[in-house]
Amino acid sequence: MAEKTGKRLEKAVKNFFINLLAAVISDGKNIKVKPAAEIKSVLVIRPDRLGDFILTVPAIQLLKKNLEPGAKLTIMCGTRGLDTAKLYFPDCRIIVRKKGIINFKLCVLKTAFRHDAVINFHSYPFSMTSAMLTLFTFCGVRIGFKETQSVKNVLAPKIYNKGIVLNDDALHETEKNFALLSVLGIKADAEKIQPEAPDPGRQAADDADAFIAAFKDAGKFIIIHPSLLKKDNRWEQERYAEFAKMASDNGINVAAVAGMGEQDEMQKFKKMCAGTERIYYYPYSDIAHLLALGKKSACTVCNDSGIMHLFSLACPVVAVFGPSVLSRWKPIGPFNNICIQKEDKKCMSVSAKEVLSAVRENYLRV
Repeated sequence: MAEKTGKRLEKAVKNFFINLLAAVISDGKNIKVKPAAEIKSVLVIRPDRLGDFILTVPAIQLLKKNLEPGAKLTIMCGTRGLDTAKLYFPDCRIIVRKKGIINFKLCVLKTAFRHDAVINFHSYPFSMTSAMLTLFTFCGVRIGFKETQSVKNVLAPKIYNKGIVLNDDALHETEKNFALLSVLGIKADAEKIQPEAPDPGRQAADDADAFIAAFKDAGKFIIIHPSLLKKDNRWEQERYAEFAKMASDNGINVAAVAGMGEQDEMQKFKKMCAGTERIYYYPYSDIAHLLALGKKSACTVCNDSGIMHLFSLACPVVAVFGPSVLSRWKPIGPFNNICIQKEDKKCMSVSAKEVLSAVRENYLRV
């Protein structure tokens, strides 16, 4: 009872704060939006997960291309997106958003009164923290989603005073991002804009080659990602182990990779695969090394995750989907990718045999 009362009080205080801000913030109707070619400094905000940042890369690239020569582009990203931002945008100013009030204040200090326009690609769904990072830039042109198909927040139109309405929540993330650029007069054909994998660097490529050289024999190999932490969105490790055993028995080498913070899950998986002959464990989890390995593989078997989006830039992926909305989160890489999702939206309803058949028929034919 006390817990419910506390939550109701918390919600009431939050709503009061939102309504108060909405009442005092100017709507900025008289502020004119310059076209991209006349903007001298712009901030883009995407401070969340790896996959979200990768899906924003095409929009940031297009924005950068349309800015006037010499214009300054600043990118605020999360720790998960930092390495990707550095690989794609080495000449841009990058600000890292971390958890905590101290970092929040630092981000405000680094972005206040500096930009002609701010684009918040993290404005859907509405995030109070992300909204405040936008507001405290004190920029007159703040672009984001002021209203969506499912969410109408009284504060959003004030925060994103030059925002747009999102009429389809299931629209792919890349298309949502391109839509925000339309405020600056930038038009995009999402189907024709496909990001290419950045160069991972010579060291990462050499390390990947050395890893592959240890395989039992030469030839094509596949990658698997059995260590995803979000369990409702993945095959259980037992299914990955079953798949790896089937692939090994069919003479296929399998490279198992882990993302940041997934090493403990990978150790559990290793124990399950103790009797599997052709499975190898990649010792690197940074973005550059993962891309270097992906560029040399036949395909990657994975679930809907940041790793899926990353590898889709470097090789085809066979992605087993669970409850995620496929139209919104399908991989964007320039390959013939395969997404498998059952009617019950459960990953474990997809069999290892079905996935192996898809791999062999599409990527391992001689």
